[in-house]
Amino acid sequence: MNNLRIILAISLLVINYCSDNKNEAAKKKKNTNRSVYTLEQSDKELTINLLGTVSHKNKAEVSSKVIGRIEKIFKEQGQKVNKGEALAKVETLNLELQLKKDEASVEIQNKQIDLTRAKYIQARQRIEKEVANIEKAKAEEAEAKANLENLKRTLNNKKDLFEIGGVSETELKGVETAMVSAETAYFKAQKNLLSIQVGYRPEDLKKNGFKVPTNPEALREAYVDYNTIVEKAELDMAIANLKATQANIETTKLLIKESTLLSPLDGKIAVRSLYVGETTKEGTPVFVLVDDSEVFLTFPVSEADIPKFQEGKYIEFSIDALGKEKKFKGKIVIVSPILDAQSRTAEIKVEFKNEAKKLKPGMFARGEFRYTLPDDGFLIPNNGIILSEDKKTGKVYIINKDKLAFSKEVSVISNEGDKFLITGPLNEGDSIVLGNLNGLSDGQPWDQ
Repeated sequence: MNNLRIILAISLLVINYCSDNKNEAAKKKKNTNRSVYTLEQSDKELTINLLGTVSHKNKAEVSSKVIGRIEKIFKEQGQKVNKGEALAKVETLNLELQLKKDEASVEIQNKQIDLTRAKYIQARQRIEKEVANIEKAKAEEAEAKANLENLKRTLNNKKDLFEIGGVSETELKGVETAMVSAETAYFKAQKNLLSIQVGYRPEDLKKNGFKVPTNPEALREAYVDYNTIVEKAELDMAIANLKATQANIETTKLLIKESTLLSPLDGKIAVRSLYVGETTKEGTPVFVLVDDSEVFLTFPVSEADIPKFQEGKYIEFSIDALGKEKKFKGKIVIVSPILDAQSRTAEIKVEFKNEAKKLKPGMFARGEFRYTLPDDGFLIPNNGIILSEDKKTGKVYIINKDKLAFSKEVSVISNEGDKFLITGPLNEGDSIVLGNLNGLSDGQPWDQ
């Protein structure tokens, strides 16, 4: 009986021991759903993948400013050219004939200017004499008037004397005759002044838009200018004609010079559209030149990522046609300020020195732009955060030196696939808990 009791007791102990082991194993299995993740510098570095194409940086269309037939072709399609090198020449026979004609007319027009200038000078001299004659006529009128006034007073005195017998009738008649002559002389002086003063009066100047100077010398000059308008206009016209001819000569010379089409850059001829004997057209390119020593890579960037791109930063890229494993590096030189309304993207242009000439316009490119998050920003696995209902904030658990977990509130910036971009009171080197966070409380050991 005692043996039976001993056997039962031992059996119970074994059963309890096995049960405790199962519970401990189950407990350990539950804890293995959590792990520790240490925040590192790499968690602050993000990559934006871009898709784009290669395009020319330097491309030029060479058209002719001269309308005419192609006389010579110096370079063919596919050939390399240097900046300033001759590509083709347009016929200039008509221009050369026009140049000779204009150069011959210059001498004639110079003679015409000499003639009109002489006429103008003579006209001024004539008008100056007329002004002097007017001043003389004014003086004569004033003298005749004064003489008449003097005779009037003399006649009145003689009449008084005649009434008292102081003078004879003959003497009185003589004074009366002299006064009549003085009146006639004064009348003639007035009419003479009026006749020669036409065109030399202040009202004449005003009527024709001239200012009336108060200074006598300036007024005299104004009368001369007014009365030599025609001669001055003829001289101005002759000078203008000469200038127009000289301008035509310079233009013709420039067009003759421009008839030789020159390369505006170092590069290669991609297209030649005309042949010898064909006629150039305004605005139609004769050659298309490209420079492959430098190229642009154009990438569309979403509006949310545009602020991350600045001119002067670098982008790593690969070219599908050359193999994705071959990496190149280019510098951002243009960030377009214009946003496409439909795609909500803006273009960036990356400059690349294509020294090996491997990149060709039209090739497909894949770019990678790397940037670093702010000090409080990190990229963490998506099982390391408990999201709020609006998914704009969340809670992470930080492990302290005693291996206890404490929650911290963070802001969720974006969902990057299997990771979340967050900002909050986190530092590089902090350890956070991953997995089974809903079963974790503040102050609890992270692995229990």
